[in-house]
Amino acid sequence: MMTRGKIAFVASGGAARGLAHLGVLRACEELGLVPEIFVGTSAGAIVGAMYGQDIPLDVILDAYRLPWRRRHQGPRLHLSTFMGMPSLGELMDPGHLLSGAFSLGRFERYLRKHLPINDFRRLNHPVYLTAVDIDTAEREVFGPGYNEDVPVSQAVAASCSVPGVFRPMCIDGRYFVDGEVARTLSADLAVEAGAEVVIISNIYRPQREVEAKRSVARQGMHRVLRQSLSTLLTEKERRGVELLSKRYPHVTFIDIAPDLGPYGYFNRFAARPLVLRGYGTALRALAAAKENRVFDRTSIDVPGLRSVS
Repeated sequence: MMTRGKIAFVASGGAARGLAHLGVLRACEELGLVPEIFVGTSAGAIVGAMYGQDIPLDVILDAYRLPWRRRHQGPRLHLSTFMGMPSLGELMDPGHLLSGAFSLGRFERYLRKHLPINDFRRLNHPVYLTAVDIDTAEREVFGPGYNEDVPVSQAVAASCSVPGVFRPMCIDGRYFVDGEVARTLSADLAVEAGAEVVIISNIYRPQREVEAKRSVARQGMHRVLRQSLSTLLTEKERRGVELLSKRYPHVTFIDIAPDLGPYGYFNRFAARPLVLRGYGTALRALAAAKENRVFDRTSIDVPGLRSVS
């Protein structure tokens, strides 16, 4: 009897724009697609660590909702959760204190308290989170078969340590920053874990307006920086997927890159449109994959698609 392949979900970073990952996962759920392997970096690490241990999507989304719109007694991920004050140890280490504006210690402690499972070895699904060792400049993988002894909360915080904004996360005497410093995505981890189909959720799609009424250059420094960062990371992601497709010809990569329009990286008030944009783009991409019979070799039976309003 032929062994059916697994489906993996690989998510990029993107701060608040990473909410679009939840829309991609919602589309997966509606189509009966159940990823069994999760890989995440930065914002994608938060989503992967939560959804990978079966926290419902609506509970995860609720973490970002405004207080009067919340429906569940789950985690609360607002700005103050991330912006921690320096610890006593950091105050005694001025070099580390000056390496970033904020500490992620508060965020790590919050996750440690609220995650149902904080041990990679006890998770129901393989979850792989990435960071970069700032001293060796090498990618560090947290998860089964790699650095699995580190608590999930510490791995997520390390993966979210955006250079300059946050001080590098110290784990066992080593210092880590955002995994996207090395790679936008780490889809190779999903393939090595046995995935036959890899669903990639990448929120760094730059805006392309050939006949725009006003150039990005005339929309302020923040728009220029966002467009430049999106272009850089999208190009890294595209080249990475091309390389992996050649290296693993038996694996299908479904690259989902929703157009997130003008919504910024710190606009958590745009949760609904960000999720809907991710959802709509994912439905179209997965419909095309279904027509090409991509999922025939997986253990998933994809039901008929329904129209998107």
